[in-house]
Amino acid sequence: MSNNPMSPPPVPSGPAATPPPATTPAPVVEVRGVSRHYPGVLALDDASLVLRPGEIHALTGENGSGKSTLAKIIGGVEQPDGGVILVDGHQTPIPDPAAALRLGIVMISQELTLAGQLSVAENVFLGRLPRSRGVVDWARVRREARAQLRSLGVHVDVDARVRDLSVELQQEVEIARAVSSRARLLILDEATSSLSETATERLLQLVRDRARDGVSVLMISHRMPELYSSAGSATVLRDGRVVGTIPLPQTPERELVQMMVGRELHDYYGSRDASPGEIVLEVRDLAAADGALTPTSFDVRGGEVLGIAGLVGSGKAQIGLALGGAIPATGTVRVNGRTVPLGDPRRALEAGIGLVPDDRKRSALLPTRDVAENMSLTWLRSLSRFGVVPSREEKRRVRDAMATYGVKASSPGQRITQLSGGNQQKVVLGRVFALGCPVYVLSEPTRGVDVGAKSQIYALLQELTEQGAAVVIVSSELPELIGLADRVIVCFQGSVRGEVGSAALTEQTLNDIAVSGHVHADHDALN
Repeated sequence: MSNNPMSPPPVPSGPAATPPPATTPAPVVEVRGVSRHYPGVLALDDASLVLRPGEIHALTGENGSGKSTLAKIIGGVEQPDGGVILVDGHQTPIPDPAAALRLGIVMISQELTLAGQLSVAENVFLGRLPRSRGVVDWARVRREARAQLRSLGVHVDVDARVRDLSVELQQEVEIARAVSSRARLLILDEATSSLSETATERLLQLVRDRARDGVSVLMISHRMPELYSSAGSATVLRDGRVVGTIPLPQTPERELVQMMVGRELHDYYGSRDASPGEIVLEVRDLAAADGALTPTSFDVRGGEVLGIAGLVGSGKAQIGLALGGAIPATGTVRVNGRTVPLGDPRRALEAGIGLVPDDRKRSALLPTRDVAENMSLTWLRSLSRFGVVPSREEKRRVRDAMATYGVKASSPGQRITQLSGGNQQKVVLGRVFALGCPVYVLSEPTRGVDVGAKSQIYALLQELTEQGAAVVIVSSELPELIGLADRVIVCFQGSVRGEVGSAALTEQTLNDIAVSGHVHADHDALN
């Protein structure tokens, strides 16, 4: 049975949050009465925000509350329909990201903005390549890119093509690009959503250091411990309107969550009464063809949740992708005794493995299509009659799924890219959960999802296991694994180095194995 706290994970002790300076300096950026409409949706309604130098200011709210829209307006990605933005006290238009960059406004987003065909070094200095006598100084580009990545604890070939890197490493490159600039305002929009615990803490320490140097920071995150360890104040959005701005260290987490969702959350991770049954998923000597994962074996029973933990590059992501047929792999995988063909996502799904990949933008969404088309993508064959999909039945099922999984959209016909990242994720999850698979493999299933929606997703996961499904969760969020999993296997340098049973599941235990690759003698009851 999984550990089951009754509320969101507690805020750990850690570095003190960065308070506002003793004397109140003039704002770097001030937003006054900003509104933004999309077709059928009022994303922002008379929103105001003040950002001062040396202050880390959190912007919180549920998915679809308007957080990312407001950040994009400040960063020049979107334009407001009403209201004004002041920079250094002067009304200033920010027509595009280039104009924002000239003003010293730099944004790190959960939706990667890298140029995949270019090298790591070129992406770090994209748009500002250092030159000597009018010619790009490539030696300096490589040298300084290497130094920036090293400061983040990232070791990657700076000549490698970005498109060939994992999502986690791509996010690290995006961060290196931002922190290497001369930012006056640094916007972090779910910037840690793809990072391991270790990489997250490095980034947060860097952000705190920048704030002490006078940089203003706007921080959007659904991870409460990050906000409480770094931010000194928080503005809460709900349905596009500002609910209030509060001093963060003095405000209890439960009160902040209630401001965000408009209600109290109980039984955060959900619960299940059923005990694990017979073996449903058998994995023997599963390995990635490129060597990123060495032969790995394990079983998962019906009604059981197996967690997979590890640092960036540990091989944890490859286990999920190999099980779902998304990468070339060797070994044997069986579902209810039947062998699953490897390296083919369609045949893996037909064999009963429902995969939710970690990179929804690149691997799970049709960005030019609407919500209905994205949600019904895997249902079309079951809905089809003589090769024709009845539109009325498709729309009915989509609307039912949107209600079940809490997808906020103006209609099923709204373009998927107009939804918040969290609502996009709920579309992907809903599409897969509705299939009734015997096995679900979920890689970072709640990335970019707010606390209220997470609680809904966790309840649905518990329901799936009660129905007898075997669930595998690959996650960088250790509290999530501890709250949901019956046991966790930990990866290190491409192989599984330990398995931790529910009685010994703590962040310290999992981190120790993830960092060292060894199970310490003082960690008893590991299995």
